[in-house]
Amino acid sequence: MSNKGGPMSKQEIYEEMARLWQEFAAAHNSTKKKDAAAARKAASGIKKLITPYNQASVAEGKAK
Repeated sequence: MSNKGGPMSKQEIYEEMARLWQEFAAAHNSTKKKDAAAARKAASGIKKLITPYNQASVAEGKAK
């Protein structure tokens, strides 16, 4: 996930968000109760990555 304890790069965060979105989509389309909980967990994970993604994107833009 992260590069040896340091902050994640914009690309790493994107890949993690994409993985979570796939989990969310699969769980969302299920009719099982436990999958509804999995969908909520994946959505929360995406939410937690939005601010770090924005920060990494700004930092990357400043470095160019």
